Amino acid sequence: MKIFISADLEGINGVAAPEDVEETGSGYQQARVFMTEEVNAVVSGAFAGGATEVVVCDSHNVAANIKAEQLDDRAQLLRGDTRANSMVHGLDESFDGLILLGYHAKFGTQNAILDHTFSPSMIRDLRVNGVSVGELGFNALFAAEKGVPLIMATGDQSLEKEAKDFYQEVETVVVKYAEGRFCARCLPRIKTQDMLVETAEKAVRQAKEKKPVAVPDSLEMEITFQQVNLADGAMRVTGTRRADAMTVAVNADDMEQLMAVRQVLFNAAAGFYNPLF
Repeated sequence: MKIFISADLEGINGVAAPEDVEETGSGYQQARVFMTEEVNAVVSGAFAGGATEVVVCDSHNVAANIKAEQLDDRAQLLRGDTRANSMVHGLDESFDGLILLGYHAKFGTQNAILDHTFSPSMIRDLRVNGVSVGELGFNALFAAEKGVPLIMATGDQSLEKEAKDFYQEVETVVVKYAEGRFCARCLPRIKTQDMLVETAEKAVRQAKEKKPVAVPDSLEMEITFQQVNLADGAMRVTGTRRADAMTVAVNADDMEQLMAVRQVLFNAAAGFYNPLF
């Protein structure tokens, strides 16, 4: 029983503001501790539920957030940036379940801590075959195409709704309640960890009963950028077409290809980004 955990930072209990998730921020080092605690709780629950192998993919920013020296020594850690499949790098058909830990709602969601879709300064919306998806939906589709179901997701109450809208049968844990974009009512950490252990155990025990969502044979991705010039930059990528002033579209045969072209489009757009205007 192999379980893949993709761990982000914005959805961790105790994290509420930009200074908690930026490497130079005043709350970042403490947020790393909180993140590692939650990862360990889910790892513990996964093994209690029957997992024989757990891979944890550090998936925030440059992917060096989890305190490796404090990580449950039964788990394998994927750490470091510049990798092929971003937040789900290393996930393949051999896994039985995907857990998205510490995730956040997509950009433009009300009452959602640090809501964004991959890049708050660049991306307004991302759609796959006309359906708006955040990081949760995009990564879960990648897994589903490989036959791996989304079995658990954690974050604030808006992330829970996004997860349930994507796949009603997913197990969820709400670790905090957003009362704005930078304000959260955080649950007691001990209570949070107990819920994570319990829910992970349940999710893993039921993993083989879950079926991944269906992924269409033909895929179209539309990205609406925050500025026209970002779409200009993305248009340098071969095969991309302009849908409107701030939106580009591209087709792909599968999610693996869509994952790759998404990152190329982001990098091409970033070259046209001007933070001053």
